Amino acid sequence: MKTGRLLKFQRPGGELHAYLFRDDTAHSGVVYLFSNTRESDARPLQSFSAASETEVEAAVRNWLDEHYPRQ
Repeated sequence: MKTGRLLKFQRPGGELHAYLFRDDTAHSGVVYLFSNTRESDARPLQSFSAASETEVEAAVRNWLDEHYPRQ
């Protein structure tokens, strides 16, 4: 059974949502951008996979800091 959690980040240009998934054998994540102009424009930006949920979360946070830095 797949379970997960949602992380939200406020950055210039919109709100980013990172969905972290885990099941019995895999850990993955996907980052979506919700623009400030229209929330229906949510689109996947990047996907991740790693051996543990901690590694996926660290990869997501590092990618966001590199591509969508805080101001």
